[in-house]
Amino acid sequence: MTEHSHRELEALMNLLEDPDNQVFDNVSSRLIELGEEVVTPLERRWELTLKPELQGKIENLIKQIQFNTLRRSMDSWRSTGGNDLLYGSYLVARFQYPDLSFEPFNQKLEKIKRDIWLELNNELTALEKVKVINYFMYDIHKFDKSLKKAHTPQLYLVNHVIDTCKGSPVMLGMIYAELARRLNLPIYGVNLPRNFVLCYYDPDFQDDPNGIMFYINPSDSGAVLGLKELKYFLSQVKIEEKESYFTPCSNVDIIERLILNLQYAYDRSGQPDKALALKRLLRNQ
Repeated sequence: MTEHSHRELEALMNLLEDPDNQVFDNVSSRLIELGEEVVTPLERRWELTLKPELQGKIENLIKQIQFNTLRRSMDSWRSTGGNDLLYGSYLVARFQYPDLSFEPFNQKLEKIKRDIWLELNNELTALEKVKVINYFMYDIHKFDKSLKKAHTPQLYLVNHVIDTCKGSPVMLGMIYAELARRLNLPIYGVNLPRNFVLCYYDPDFQDDPNGIMFYINPSDSGAVLGLKELKYFLSQVKIEEKESYFTPCSNVDIIERLILNLQYAYDRSGQPDKALALKRLLRNQ
């Protein structure tokens, strides 16, 4: 920070005490414009002031700055292709935990990836490769669908899911798909309603016009499914078939579904303000 910037910041911090609401609004706008670099000075000012009303205003200001930073990061992740699914889910988790660090659970996932990689070779069939992933993910690391209610927000927060190995179907699918990406295996998400699944894709596979060799249910220990099972499931829940329910979706689609699920969880768990704010992380909001 330059000397000029430092002086401006000091002046803005002092003006936060001004009782005139118009002055506070102007100062807030400028601090929001300055962005993440002013969060630490704002936190220090919060600690120094003895006025509860001002503390509340500073808290709201910090939340706004952090959310704006998060939204820019999410837009950047999308615009660059949304390649790293783990990073996309990390950004979603930062909505709840703004100071969350990416590296701890990135390293945990890298360790699982290395364990799987050591057991893979080019002689294995697609099914055999999936069995290796399943063994390490479900038998060794004990990932499983949580028995908690679907509207528990923690089930959609990647740090919580990787720490506990318990999560929602979309989170388990996201972790599975990201491991596959890091292992250069063609396993992608499929936006099946009511139950997020994965598919093993091979453009040279002749038995399916979409190149889908088989489907994988990440919330059932990686059980392998065929197209008939997916169609039967849709008929049971009375949902009309669409081609997009059986073909690979993008990583951005997966994270959008994660956001929608978390939004629903916040709403159902009595946190409608968080649900409404989270909606702004979606595209075109």
